[in-house]
Amino acid sequence: MRVITSYLNQGRIRFIQNLRLYHLSRPRIKQWRRTRHGSTYSLDNTDKWILTNLTDRNLVLVDCAGWYFEQFGITTTCLESDRIAKCYWPACYVEPDIFTHRPTYISTQHPVVFKYSWFLKYATLDQFVKFLHTWVKSTTVINFSPRLIQHNHLKYNLADIIKPLVPFDIQIINNELWVVSP
Repeated sequence: MRVITSYLNQGRIRFIQNLRLYHLSRPRIKQWRRTRHGSTYSLDNTDKWILTNLTDRNLVLVDCAGWYFEQFGITTTCLESDRIAKCYWPACYVEPDIFTHRPTYISTQHPVVFKYSWFLKYATLDQFVKFLHTWVKSTTVINFSPRLIQHNHLKYNLADIIKPLVPFDIQIINNELWVVSP
């Protein structure tokens, strides 16, 4: 048995182990797969917020297996950091360095959605600020756990620390859902 120390340093693991890691980081895939057999897809609060509040029917979904939005009449452009996604959705783009690089073929007019992306887990404050500077070219919806960003959460709120460091408008919908506009 091998110990995986981080998502970036996976070492040599078998395909089945990599598949399990992929499914653990994207829990909505299992529910999407069941819809092929007649089950209905239940929406979480973030999905409901996206469907009701974003008027643009073209979304860029990053590292969340977001192609399930297609069944609600939304045109999706999916970016994944793992090539396993091609097994489920052949039309998705695979970019291994999503955290530090925004591809030029991604439109700057359409909203971008991140849902519990693996690279936001245990990111430092500087990495998070750099991520915002790289990705916020249009409305960006970030669903993440702010307590996993490395900052002094006992003394300061993450939003209070981030707002002076970036020139963006940050709207906090709930504890784990931020909408960042340029």
